[in-house]
Amino acid sequence: MNDFKKKGIYFLPLGGADEIGMNMFVYAANGKLIVVDAGYGFLNDDFPGMDMCYASPEFLENYRNDILGLFITHGHEDHLGAIAQIWPALQCPVYGTDFSLGLVKERLSEYKLQDIVPLVSVNKEPVVKLDGFEVEFIPIAHSIPETSALFIKTPYGNIMHATDWRFDDNKLSMVKTDFASLKRAASEGVDIFVCDSTNVMVDEPQASEEEVRQNLIKIIPEMQGGIVATCFASNIMRLESLMLAARAAGRTPVLAGRSLVTNVKIARQCGYLTEYPEIHTIDEVEGITSDKALYICTGSQANYRSAMTLIANDESKHIKLCAEDNVIFSSKIIPGNEDKIERLQEKILAKGVNLVTEEDYLVHTSGHACKKDLQAMYELLNPKIVLPVHGDKKFIREHKRFAKSCGVEDVFSAQNGDVCLYQNGKIEMVEQVPAEVMGVDRGRSVSLGSELIKNRRRIMYNCTLFISAVISRDYELKSLQFDSIDILEANEWYVLHEEIMQKVRPLIERRLAEHPHRNAAEDYIRGQIRRRVFNATDIKPVTMLQVHWEEDEDDEGDDKEVYSVTVF
Repeated sequence: MNDFKKKGIYFLPLGGADEIGMNMFVYAANGKLIVVDAGYGFLNDDFPGMDMCYASPEFLENYRNDILGLFITHGHEDHLGAIAQIWPALQCPVYGTDFSLGLVKERLSEYKLQDIVPLVSVNKEPVVKLDGFEVEFIPIAHSIPETSALFIKTPYGNIMHATDWRFDDNKLSMVKTDFASLKRAASEGVDIFVCDSTNVMVDEPQASEEEVRQNLIKIIPEMQGGIVATCFASNIMRLESLMLAARAAGRTPVLAGRSLVTNVKIARQCGYLTEYPEIHTIDEVEGITSDKALYICTGSQANYRSAMTLIANDESKHIKLCAEDNVIFSSKIIPGNEDKIERLQEKILAKGVNLVTEEDYLVHTSGHACKKDLQAMYELLNPKIVLPVHGDKKFIREHKRFAKSCGVEDVFSAQNGDVCLYQNGKIEMVEQVPAEVMGVDRGRSVSLGSELIKNRRRIMYNCTLFISAVISRDYELKSLQFDSIDILEANEWYVLHEEIMQKVRPLIERRLAEHPHRNAAEDYIRGQIRRRVFNATDIKPVTMLQVHWEEDEDDEGDDKEVYSVTVF
């Protein structure tokens, strides 16, 4: 096991190195470790019942006594969403800005950890000194308040860690890049620049958040009928823009979705959105007609049971879409969510609703650096090594190529689980450790490689068949039942069920009489029914067989039973 004591800086991504989301990075020097971020990733439909995943912290449990702190760069879910799952393995103080820690505390409260985890604000003192590490929080522009780049100083070199940022020259007070601190860091020397790759395929800067705001203020008052807008719940600047647009349209801004309500509460506690007393939650606005409201909803990524998904499925208790209403997606599509969002938007369009996305109007802009921003940052920091993260392999490859074309001295990339060591001006991968991914299953954590997930996937594609039999100690078939809820429609299943039952019961009775063996009997029962279902439907269902074997009478004269349950 690595003791992280060689003279140099260790870098270990456990998540976020070769994908977007699920961020968790480890830095080590002189046997001491710090962890940066503890975020969620998004899952696709291959993982039934789960929307979120996170990098397993199991490897770090071996170093718990040497972990100095967990540093949160900003409040997006892919950077702090999994803190309740990850922190118990770390058992260390958590450092962040007031807004980020407000979101952290809310997340911890869902698991009753809010009074256990030590939270340390850096708003008044942005430099944290811990046993050989000096970590400075440097404000940098992004799509959420109080985002920070981390300038990490060690005896062996300095690292600038900036995974979510852009240069957005706008007037909005929530986001301003501290260029003076970045220049000072550059003057002290940046050995490694760990950098965002999300928008490396984009050449020129996208519109500023100020331009998006002005466009929303223009188009929303022009809309007739009901208006529903969805955006990332943590994008407080976008929420403010929508509130200003609602004010311009003479509409009441109404929040739908728990995370939105929570984030607005935390934002107000931190001094944001205090000038909008007209904000209401969906439960507070009975009597306001849809043409007098601007509904702001969660679910821009088609998350399961989110407000926008419920609305599209006609399952919302409060919001019903009608023809000529308007739905605005003021958000981007996170890679991996394309199919889910397209299906959601198709449901909305089928209602005759006017759908507005970033492809139609300027209703969203990215918070990530384009190539022009990246080049400007390279020139500002003058790093010896650029280490691209926060992007899939295609994006990482392009980022490496682009950095070299800009004259960066050295470019290096790592995958999740790669232990990398920087010493004497060079970085190399020295070891690989397990980088398991865990899924969040209704509050529980499950390995994405587990049998549970495989079985759910089998059930999703192959359906289920339940068989139950009662067999006496004389091998007499006393009862036989089988059923399914997902192979055929109820009327079709009834016909097939009766047909199979008439054929297989006599065969099973004869088999039991001729071959009175338990294992053989169970195999025969399962095979006869499952094969006939397959022949009729071309479906090989996951089959659960439960056999009740009656045995000799007990002391009170009652039959004893032995239960045998088998899944195929």
